[in-house]
Amino acid sequence: MTKNLAFLTIHGMGETEQEYYQSLKQSLEKTLGKDIWQKVHFEAIYYQFELQDYQYSVWENMHQSASLAWQDLRKFMLFGFSDASTLEHRATDDGSLYKKIQKSIIYSLNLARIALSSNDISVIILAHSLGCQVISNYLWDAQNNKGIWQINSLDYPVFQPEHEDFLRLKSLQYLITTGCNIPLFVAGFAKIIAINKPNPNFQWFNYYDKDDVLAWPLKPLSPSYNLIVEQDIEIDSGNIWQSWNPQSHDGYWTDEDFITHLSNIIKSLST
Repeated sequence: MTKNLAFLTIHGMGETEQEYYQSLKQSLEKTLGKDIWQKVHFEAIYYQFELQDYQYSVWENMHQSASLAWQDLRKFMLFGFSDASTLEHRATDDGSLYKKIQKSIIYSLNLARIALSSNDISVIILAHSLGCQVISNYLWDAQNNKGIWQINSLDYPVFQPEHEDFLRLKSLQYLITTGCNIPLFVAGFAKIIAINKPNPNFQWFNYYDKDDVLAWPLKPLSPSYNLIVEQDIEIDSGNIWQSWNPQSHDGYWTDEDFITHLSNIIKSLST
């Protein structure tokens, strides 16, 4: 059957398996049913491989050389906060980690575009945690010819000319963010400016749990965020052990209410 929608995911910070999306994908298949799901091209963006080997090396060195308390928490903080702190280090340099991560997005978008019949097929992107900042950076750079999109950059992507609009996400219909921590990256700026709408039909829904200390509403950030974010949606994320504490940060993609909301959005574009 012809695919009429591209749905992509991008993960958050911390130790992450390459198939991080499996439980989400299974839930969506079950909720949507075969007839709808087979119209959707699913693609997962995975950028953690650019970071994780180095983090494992540091963790093993620390773990073996000292007796450390709260090891699980330490490991989470080491992996998670080193992701955030290195993400934009020397971002403009050729071959920087920042640009390598952007190339991982291009790679997944290219796979999606090859599988689709048209350059203007609708796109949904679901981003979690640090992934929200990553995809926001990508959109900003694609709209302003920055990052890998800078003209004459050694990192400028190779693509078929007719695919350019798709790769610049001009057909992005929905950006859905969960546990979004963009405020942590922009709070020190005097002027906070959001991305532009990639097209007139674009909508951005941001889901957060009040107990998730890494998650924030986005509309209060600035006038431009208030304008572009359709709605900040507070949910009670996760299971009975997660929903009342900071562990709710890991519960969005398995939360039944969220899966229902997301399924309804997919249905609206695939039928």
